[in-house]
Amino acid sequence: MKKNSFYRLIDANADRTAEALRVVGDIARFVADDRELAAAWRSVRGEFWSIIESAPNLQGRMLASRDSAQDVGRGFAASSHHDVLAMARTNIHRAQESLRVLEEAARSADPSLVNRLASLRYRCYDHEPATLAALERWSIAKKLDFGLYVVLGQEFARGRDFLEVTEKAIAGGAGAIQLRAKDMPVREFLDWAFRLRELTKQHGVTFIINDRLDVALAVGADGVHLGQDDFPVREARRIAGPQLIIGASTHSVEEARRAVDDGASYFNIGPIFPTGTKKGVAAPVGPDLITQVTAVVNHPFTVMGGIKADNVDEVLRRGARRIAVVTAVVAADDITAAARAFTDKIQKRFSQPAQ
Repeated sequence: MKKNSFYRLIDANADRTAEALRVVGDIARFVADDRELAAAWRSVRGEFWSIIESAPNLQGRMLASRDSAQDVGRGFAASSHHDVLAMARTNIHRAQESLRVLEEAARSADPSLVNRLASLRYRCYDHEPATLAALERWSIAKKLDFGLYVVLGQEFARGRDFLEVTEKAIAGGAGAIQLRAKDMPVREFLDWAFRLRELTKQHGVTFIINDRLDVALAVGADGVHLGQDDFPVREARRIAGPQLIIGASTHSVEEARRAVDDGASYFNIGPIFPTGTKKGVAAPVGPDLITQVTAVVNHPFTVMGGIKADNVDEVLRRGARRIAVVTAVVAADDITAAARAFTDKIQKRFSQPAQ
């Protein structure tokens, strides 16, 4: 056993606690942009250093025992985070666990610190739910920050497979991809969903599954889109929890309101213009409905149905900024150019100064 190994344990866990609290505090400040949460984690970190500094003899032994070069754990693989939410969750737990180690070690090293360390650990528990909830909202908002939303329809792709269409659409600026293949056997659908999940993740593009909540959850998709006759939005939210994006098709102000009340992350207004991409589709609602809905429902939404490069300006003028299309991109001779025509118009519209 190395000399002063007990104090090395304390020193290492003190460093872990301080580092983890700094990461979480900075995420609350710069990512969640939440003054109250940032102040709360800053306070916890300040109190932690106050506890350490209140025991100068212990602090001196910790520093004297430090031997990072000989730490057998230096070669351990670090955990990876696929997003900021996971990073925050990992570091909150890291702080809680390290504080627990310090609390137990203090029973021998300095019993006067035990209650203060325990109290600080419980403050971390108290701040965890609000912090993760704020970051879940941020994560959803980030994933909904797209302009062009391409819905894959194999019957319109002219022999090109989903991966080819998706790659070319993303090259043209598509920020969201939906996999829709209602007549495809579920195992084949699931296989395509896994492959598209990997591709969209590589490009940082939002990936939505049409209809199938089970498939969306199985492949780790960003979300699911549900029609009026599909699995109910309220039940989907209950099953999936707050992190899954849930979209809902709506054709009226009342349906848009109900979608929001039921927990939809966004709703779609449509079909705006006549479309032949879906059998038995509702009659066109017209672009006026965009104005009517947004006047009374303040929530993210998409628009879809017969939207082409030559009429997209009309829906953009009504306030739509997330444009969902099928044939206008999927069936185009040049998918990338078709997608770019939409994204250029969307970006131009929303980069202009407000009048």
